[in-house]
Amino acid sequence: MVYNLEEYIGKDWCSALGSAAVQDLIQRMEIVEKKRSECEVLPLEDEDSGVLYSLKVTPFNKVKVVIIGQDPYPNKEDAHGLAFSKKSGKLPASLKNIFAKIKDDVGVENTNGNLTKWAQQGVLLLNRALTFSKEESLAKRNKFWLPVIDNIIDRLINRNQPLVVILWGNPANEMEQFSFEKEAQYKTKKVYILRSSHPSNMGNAKNTAIFDGKIKSFMDSNTFSECNKILSSLGCKEIDWHT
Repeated sequence: MVYNLEEYIGKDWCSALGSAAVQDLIQRMEIVEKKRSECEVLPLEDEDSGVLYSLKVTPFNKVKVVIIGQDPYPNKEDAHGLAFSKKSGKLPASLKNIFAKIKDDVGVENTNGNLTKWAQQGVLLLNRALTFSKEESLAKRNKFWLPVIDNIIDRLINRNQPLVVILWGNPANEMEQFSFEKEAQYKTKKVYILRSSHPSNMGNAKNTAIFDGKIKSFMDSNTFSECNKILSSLGCKEIDWHT
């Protein structure tokens, strides 16, 4: 398959990423396509899902918020290329906890796990590994996609537009681009970082502070209202957290 990324993710993302990165991304997508002939690679490519679906739904110049996830859900019915988002059906524990916090924080009650409405408002739901396959470890998939994710983040941080970055859990908060030392520097670029533990039930993560208590637990944070306060202070339209 020959990928026309301008059609796939839009001209603004292609221009922002740069020609060398676009060619590299095309090569990676071709590698993914080859792997599909050998094993199941998720998400599948269709009208409402795909490896680069998060970029397709949220244009570069429209991104106001970035939420960093880990990788797609491990089944084709749910994975569609938006971090934490589930196409339909029963909600996983993390999304249940996200919705419980939204209700507590901003009074919005959600039951639909498809987060496309957030993405359409400028919330880039970006997984660190853009694909899932049972044959490869998360570490291997993270390494494969690292140059792509790093470039996306670097371009967003340096475009001189307001941006709120939401980091949940140790892996997201340990990303080099978002070290604590860089936070003051980022604020001069209108980039603000909101941190908490992960919304997962695993190890009671949602209730456990991390980094020796330096970062609040997910349930003790007010990520969604704080995000909107920052956006409003920067003259941006707030996110409607309804799904």
